[in-house]
Amino acid sequence: MEPLPPIQPDDHVRGGAGASVTIVEYGDYDCPHTRAAQASVDQLLARGGVRFVFRHFPLRHLHVNAEILARIAEAAQRQDRFWPMHDHLMHHRRAVQREDILADAAAVGLELDRMPPLLDDPAIAARIQRDVDAGRAAGVHSTPSFFFNGVLHDGHYDLPTLADQLRRARER
Repeated sequence: MEPLPPIQPDDHVRGGAGASVTIVEYGDYDCPHTRAAQASVDQLLARGGVRFVFRHFPLRHLHVNAEILARIAEAAQRQDRFWPMHDHLMHHRRAVQREDILADAAAVGLELDRMPPLLDDPAIAARIQRDVDAGRAAGVHSTPSFFFNGVLHDGHYDLPTLADQLRRARER
């Protein structure tokens, strides 16, 4: 296993670099476990002092919509709307048909005419694959998988368990 790659300029980051703990999540928008973990992540972020990074890990062999949903989020990034789209996909619905994709894009204020070409952009596919490759190299095999200050936690994702991991990371 390789160490967790450092934060990249094009990573999706919430929170300041001065936070005492950085949580990196490898997730899949079509994974019910990733979506369920989002409530715990939201509560950890509300506590403050945490920097959060989301990286794509679409489980294409298990979740038929994983790739297109990751592409939607990356296409939203091209319009500086990654986090609104991320939150929408986590909390509201899974876009699977073209009209659903456009409805989700409209819901977060994206320019709809820019979406179709972006969804087929090879650079977006490469960006997603970079996350997948880095995750695999660091030991990720399922979603959601979390790293607390570089230490892998890929067990339970309920709030008490993740809060305990956060506490341990602060103590290290």
